[in-house]
Amino acid sequence: MQLTRFGRFLSPAVRGSMSVSFVALAACATTGGGSLSTGPSEQFQMSGGAGQTSAVINKDGAQGPSIDLGRYDDGATLRGTVSGQPLQMTVSGNTAKGQWGSQPINVEVQESPGMLKMSGLVAGQLSNWSATKEVIEGKIGLCAYQLGRVGTVYQGTQTCGGQVTVQFPSNILEWKPINIAVLMALLMSTP
Repeated sequence: MQLTRFGRFLSPAVRGSMSVSFVALAACATTGGGSLSTGPSEQFQMSGGAGQTSAVINKDGAQGPSIDLGRYDDGATLRGTVSGQPLQMTVSGNTAKGQWGSQPINVEVQESPGMLKMSGLVAGQLSNWSATKEVIEGKIGLCAYQLGRVGTVYQGTQTCGGQVTVQFPSNILEWKPINIAVLMALLMSTP
């Protein structure tokens, strides 16, 4: 098991939390082919604004009312149904490409110390967003976000519906940063 260099950004209080902030999780995601042990499934939650989005996350995918996503070949293939539309994606390095319904979806992630920058075409929209342990900001599909960390969640505004709270589960550590970026794109791109 190999954790990337970003583990040092976790504060002692956050390390003990079951639901930690996104970038701490994304930053600690495995980048090697090694597999982390599977713990219990945990839940992604986004509430406020236009409603609520949730998904149970485990090393094999994400399942919830609007998502049934399988993660295969250590994250090299993603397929399933999201928001009633079929999804098929291939992941190579820091890029994911595929088809979501009738539209292409392409996501690229760039890692720098303490930050993930993501860009691409999501829900038919050019998208560009970034995440640090303190902030998630930018446009993801149809929605733009300005979120700040408050404890173990991110809170702020979403152009698709006003005030919103987003929480990522700690077991997302089993996903690579590009897989986490795709999950954000799928769960946060529409109202």
